[in-house]
Amino acid sequence: MRRKEIAKKLGITVLAFMLAMPCVVPVAGSAVVDSAGDTAKAEVISHPLDDAQELQVGSGDQEPIAEEPQMYTAVKDEGSSGDNKDEDSSGDNKDEDLSGANDQEKDQMPEDPSGLEIVIKTQKKEYKTKDGRMYKVISYEYPVAEADSEAAQAFNGFYKKLRTKWKKAATENLKEAKEMAEQIDEADRYYADEVTCEITSSDENYICVLQSGYAYSMGAHGMPYRYSYIFDAKTGKKVSAASLLGLSKKQLNEKVRSLFLKKFDRTSGNAHPFYENRADVKATLDKLNFNDNLYYLKNGKIRFYTDPYVVGPYAAGFIEVAVKLPDA
Repeated sequence: MRRKEIAKKLGITVLAFMLAMPCVVPVAGSAVVDSAGDTAKAEVISHPLDDAQELQVGSGDQEPIAEEPQMYTAVKDEGSSGDNKDEDSSGDNKDEDLSGANDQEKDQMPEDPSGLEIVIKTQKKEYKTKDGRMYKVISYEYPVAEADSEAAQAFNGFYKKLRTKWKKAATENLKEAKEMAEQIDEADRYYADEVTCEITSSDENYICVLQSGYAYSMGAHGMPYRYSYIFDAKTGKKVSAASLLGLSKKQLNEKVRSLFLKKFDRTSGNAHPFYENRADVKATLDKLNFNDNLYYLKNGKIRFYTDPYVVGPYAAGFIEVAVKLPDA
């Protein structure tokens, strides 16, 4: 997969950075303003998962320490900014078993308008050597529909499969993590892969789930990633951005690429999130398929994004543009 190859090129497991970095798993983000004046906080949130071969955990692995339950607050739509123009922004931004990990449940979303009765659960596991040395922590927040309906069953079936794929990807480097931990004399440094989940939009028609991940392998910094999907509240099945906007997949790509280039042309200096060469940025955009879940729904707009390093430096985070829904 292209994005996995990009992450590998980062050299995030380069030993040269190991002794200089504390075990901190930050969340990248920045304040952004779209063309209509909306200001939002950037969050590190989704890219599609690769299938990966799962490594076996050694006999010295310890049982997990579960997270304490946390209050979950639904993100409610606050309405549009007052115009009908397409806008750009720059990233506004938490039962497959995890090898013994325990589920912790947040409070149910108050007055869930989708009717799916969504709650957010967490699975977490800490991997340790025989002498108790931590070498990796994985944590995954995911939504569960508790309604007694076919829509809820379809929704839960989708996220059960996604959790299985995420677990395989998150545990594929356990052997490497363990070897690294045994080579250094810093107990507070270890690998981590953590995902948080947010309901960015929910009404009687659609519900959108945005998951923010951050994978850290003791390099200069970790790699943020996102999983984002929009569902029909009545069926529990995925809905595409193209269908919501009344466009073909080709038309959607053309529209979104055009918005990114307009954003490139009207930003400069510190506000310019892109690489400097416009031709290179355009060539990369032309290769991206924004129909591949590179979007999420929030405040009546579908926000399309590119991952870090794709068309801008790591510090720029997820670069976004937004298209307002026709009936919003």
